[in-house]
Amino acid sequence: MKILTRTQSRHLDDIAINKMGIPGKTLMGNAGNEVAQLAMEMLSDIAGSKVGIFCGKGNNGGDGYKAGLELHKKAIFSTLFVLPDKDQITGDARLYYDQCAEAGCNIIHTEDPPENENFDLIIDGILGTGSHGELVSPLREVTKWINEQSVPILSIDIPTGVDSDTGLVADQAIFATKTVTMGYPKLGMVLKPGLTNCGEIICADIGFPDIYDNLKGLHWSLVDDNLIRTKIAQPAVDTYKHKQGKVLVVAGSKGMTGAAVLATMACMRAGAGLAIACAPESLNSIFETNIIEGLTIACQDKGRGYLGLDNLEKIEPLIDWCDSILIGPGLGGQKTTEELVYNIVVNTDKSIVIDADALRVIADKSLALNQLGENVILTPHRGEFEKISGISQDKLRSNLSGSIQSFMEKFSGTLVLKGAPTICSKDKTAEVNSTGNQGLASGGTGDVLAGMIASYVAQGFNEFDASVVAVYLQGKAADELVSEKG
Repeated sequence: MKILTRTQSRHLDDIAINKMGIPGKTLMGNAGNEVAQLAMEMLSDIAGSKVGIFCGKGNNGGDGYKAGLELHKKAIFSTLFVLPDKDQITGDARLYYDQCAEAGCNIIHTEDPPENENFDLIIDGILGTGSHGELVSPLREVTKWINEQSVPILSIDIPTGVDSDTGLVADQAIFATKTVTMGYPKLGMVLKPGLTNCGEIICADIGFPDIYDNLKGLHWSLVDDNLIRTKIAQPAVDTYKHKQGKVLVVAGSKGMTGAAVLATMACMRAGAGLAIACAPESLNSIFETNIIEGLTIACQDKGRGYLGLDNLEKIEPLIDWCDSILIGPGLGGQKTTEELVYNIVVNTDKSIVIDADALRVIADKSLALNQLGENVILTPHRGEFEKISGISQDKLRSNLSGSIQSFMEKFSGTLVLKGAPTICSKDKTAEVNSTGNQGLASGGTGDVLAGMIASYVAQGFNEFDASVVAVYLQGKAADELVSEKG
C-alpha cells in the first residue's frame, strides 16, 4: 500500500490542480461525498440518526461542509459546528460552506464544546495533514469533548492532532473509529502511536491522477500480507542443503554467546541449508552444545573469549564458501575485533548483514557510509542509528522521512531501522512494516532478525526483499504468539 508524506500530499494536490487542471472544488466535492457515504454506512442500523460535524477553516473543513450538505440532502439530521469565524473560511471550503448555508443546514459557529448535545456519529473535519505539535485551547477542549462521547468517530483524511509525517500525537488528539483518507494513507497514520488513533483506515479515490512515482522524496509503502505472498514460495521438492544457501556467522564473545547461538539458529529456522558460526576457541563448547543444526569452527583466541584480527586467516576460506555473511551479534567492542570486522567488510563483495557490535566500525568513522556497497545491510535500532548517522533520536522522531532520506543519500545499501514499526529502505524506497508487538522488545530478537535476513539472502533473495520479508515474518510470528504467551 502506497503512503504519502505531508510534503508529497501537498505536491499531489498541486500537480492535480495546477498542472493537470483538476478543479480543487471537484476533489473536495468528491472527498465530501466519500465521507458522507461512509457516514451513512456507519449509521445504517440507526433510525432517526443525528450527526455532529466539526469543521475547521481549511480543506479538511471543506470536506466536512460537503459531507454535511450531502447528509442534509439525504434527510439525515446533521449539525455543522464551525470553529473558525465565517470570514476565515476561504477558497473551495468557502464554496461548500456557502452551499450549506443556502441549503438550510444547521450551522453553529462556536469555539466551545457543545452543551446538551447527543449524536449517533461525530465527523472530525477540524485539522488535516498540516497539523503538528500540541493542540491549543479552545480547540483542545473541543477534541477532548469529542473523545469523551460514547459514539463512533469518523475522521477526515487524518485524525485531528496526529502528525501526518511522524505519527506523534498531541494531547487530546482524536481517537477515530474510522478514518477515511484521501488517495493514500499518510505516513503518520501507519506509525505508532498515530496508528492507534486512526481506527480502521479507508482509502477514498477522489480523482487524483496516477502520478505517485513522480512525487518528490522517498517513496513509502506499507508492507502487508499480500505483498509478502508475492515474494515467497515453497522450496523446490528436489532441493538440497547446499542449494538452500550457506551462511557464515561471525558473532559472540564471552558473556554474549547467546547472541551468536540465536542468530545461527535463526539462519537455519528461516530455511538456510547450512550455517557456520565462528567461535572463539575458549567458548567453542558453548557454541557446540547449543547450535545443534548449524556448524561451528573454533578460532584460536588464547583464552581471551573474543575474536580478533588474528582470526582473519582462518575465516577467509569460509567467506569464499558462503552465500551471505552475518557479522556483529555479541561480538564485543575490543579494538582487534573492530579491525577484524573492518577487514571482512571492506574485502568482500558477498551480501553482508552488519548488526549490533559490528556497527561500531561505522559509528567510530573507521568506515564511512559511502564506502559501503549495495551488498551491505545495516540493522541498527534507534540508538545505534544515531551513532552511525549523527542524526539525533529527537530529530529522527520529529523528521523521520527527511532523516532517512538524508541517510540514504550517503548509503547505497539496505537500511533496516528497527523500532515500532521497523522500516526498511533502499535507494528511494522505504517500506513500513505492519506486524509485530511489544513482545519483540526483548533481548535476542534483533539477533534472530539478523539471522533471518542473512538466511533469506543466502537463499536467493536480494538484500532489500530479504530484509522486508524477514522483518514482516518475525513480526507475524510475534502476533501469532500473543494469544498464547501474552
